[in-house]
Amino acid sequence: MIKKIVSITSILMCSTYIYALESDFQQSIYIEATDTLYSPNQSSFSASNIQIKQGTIDIQAAKAIGTLKNGQPYQLTLMGSPVRFQQKVSEEKGMVYGKANRVEYNTSATEIVLKGNASIIMDGSSISGETLRYNLTIGDVEARGSSNKRVQMVIPPQKNVKMKPLIRSQ
Repeated sequence: MIKKIVSITSILMCSTYIYALESDFQQSIYIEATDTLYSPNQSSFSASNIQIKQGTIDIQAAKAIGTLKNGQPYQLTLMGSPVRFQQKVSEEKGMVYGKANRVEYNTSATEIVLKGNASIIMDGSSISGETLRYNLTIGDVEARGSSNKRVQMVIPPQKNVKMKPLIRSQ
């Protein structure tokens, strides 16, 4: 029950951020690293001190291991202390920032999974937990805690919204 509440609340928190820049996924994937082992004929690669860019998506990590499909990065596992990512959500909204000890990026599913001390910050709201699943296309976040670390969320008040009092004075 609590997992459902956290997922629903997370989706509500992020619902104003729906639709990331679609052009992100039509862009080439750029990878820079201190060193790498890559061959188009093999099905994997590895890199150290890596930065990955695709459109407005920017991921930085100490180490990466990737699976290739048809010579293209398909599944990336990034490790660091922490791995950091950012993405511009839309032309109107600002950036989304995230970090975790480990990030798994599936380029075909357009999602990243943040594991270990994971957190995401967007437009003043934040969510943290042991595992966060962030959909890069629509902005949904699914958060999971652990037995010793619960999910934490901060949702700031809306600006310029006048609330009616719950109790009227007489």
